[in-house]
Amino acid sequence: MNTDPATCLRILSLEDSEPDEILLVRELRRGGLDFDALHVQTREEFQTALTDYRPGLILADYKLPAFDGGQALALAQALCPGVPVIIISGAVGEETAVELLKNGATDFVLKDRLGRLVPAIRRALREVAEHGARLQAEADLRALNEALEQRVAERTRELREKNTLMEEDLRMARELQMALLPHRFPTLPQDALQTASAVRFSSVFQPACSVSGDFFNVVRVSETAVGVFICDVMGHGVRAALVTAMMRALEEKLGEDAADPGRLLTQINRGLCGILHQSGITLFATACYLVVDIACSSVAYANAGHPSPLLVRNAPREVLALTGAETAGPALGLFEGETYLTRELPVTTEDIVLLFTDGLFEVENEQSESYGESRLRQAFARGAGLPPAQLVNMVLADVRHFAEDHLFTDDVCVVSMEIARLQPPAG
Repeated sequence: MNTDPATCLRILSLEDSEPDEILLVRELRRGGLDFDALHVQTREEFQTALTDYRPGLILADYKLPAFDGGQALALAQALCPGVPVIIISGAVGEETAVELLKNGATDFVLKDRLGRLVPAIRRALREVAEHGARLQAEADLRALNEALEQRVAERTRELREKNTLMEEDLRMARELQMALLPHRFPTLPQDALQTASAVRFSSVFQPACSVSGDFFNVVRVSETAVGVFICDVMGHGVRAALVTAMMRALEEKLGEDAADPGRLLTQINRGLCGILHQSGITLFATACYLVVDIACSSVAYANAGHPSPLLVRNAPREVLALTGAETAGPALGLFEGETYLTRELPVTTEDIVLLFTDGLFEVENEQSESYGESRLRQAFARGAGLPPAQLVNMVLADVRHFAEDHLFTDDVCVVSMEIARLQPPAG
C-alpha cells in the first residue's frame, strides 16, 4: 500500500471479515498514516507473518474461528516482543478488555468506534519510540560507563605503576639520605673507644615523610675538638632533601673552616645563595654549627636562624640557651653577603650540649596549643643529670604526652653531646 517500505509503518492485521478489513484500511488512510499492511485470517498465517513480515504494529480482531485476540497477543509477545498490539473487536466485556491490557495489549478499540484507532496507533508508536530511545540511552550510558571504567582501570594501573616507581625512588633516596648521616661518631682522643671518649654523642632522626629536610653531621676538627652541624631546610619532601644534600656537600667542601663556626656558615651561605639564585628557586635553611674544644674548655658557635642549642649543666642544674634573637644571624640562602659571627662559652665536665630542629617543639595538641621552646627547656631542666640518650627520650615522651600521642608533623632531629671530661692545657 506504500511505495517506500523503508519509511512506512508495517502493519499486520488479523481479521477474518473482509468488510471489516476494508473499513479498517480506510480508517488508517483517512488518518494520514504512512503504512504498508498485510492482512491474515488464520492462526497459521498470523504466526508465519510474525517472523517473515516483521511488523511494526499488530492489529488483532478478538473473535476469530478457533482463535482469539488473547492467543494472538501471546504469540505476538513471544515472536515479536516490543511490537505494540491493539485489539479490535465488535463487542467484548469490560473484564476481558482489562485482562488483555494487563497481559500486554497496548490498547483496545471497538469496531463501532474506529475513530479512536489512529490516535491509539500514534500514541502506541510514540510510546514505542520513547521506550526505544530510553533503551538506547541506557545502552549508550552502559557503554559509556564501561568505557569509563576501562579508562579508569587503565589509568589506575598506570598510576599504580608510576607510584610504585616513585616509591622505589623515594625509598632509595631515603636510604641514601640515611647513609649520609653519621653512624659512628668521632672520639677524643681519636683512638679511644666510644665509651671512653671525652665527648659522647647520641642522636634521634625521625623524618615526617619518606625523605627529610633535616640534616646533621659530626666532624673531628682537631685532636681536642669536634664540630656539630645541624640544619633544617624550608619545606618537606624531595625538594628539601635535595637541598640537604647540597648542604652536606658544601659543608664537606669547606672543611678548612671547620674550626671557626661563623666563617663556616658564612661560606656555606655564600655557596648556597649562588646555587639558589642561579636556579631561580626561593629557598632557605636554618643552621647552627658549634665546636667543643676539651683543651680550651669552651664551645664556639654560630647560628643562622636556627633554634638555639641548649647547654644542660649539672652543677648547678640549669639549662642555658646558647643563642638568642639578637645573636643569631638570618637563615642561609637569603642574603649572599651576610657575615656570621662566632661566639664562645665556657663548658665543664658533665655538661650536655643539645642541638635540634623545630620539629621537636612545634607540635600542637587538640586545643591547637603549641609545645614551644619554653616547655622544651623546662623538660630538659627536669631531666638534668640523666645520661644524654635517656634525657632525650624523656623529653620526646613529654612532647608526645603533650600532643596526646599525635604524630609529629615535621621532621625531628636531635643531637646530644656529653662532655665526659676536659683535657688540661699542655705545659
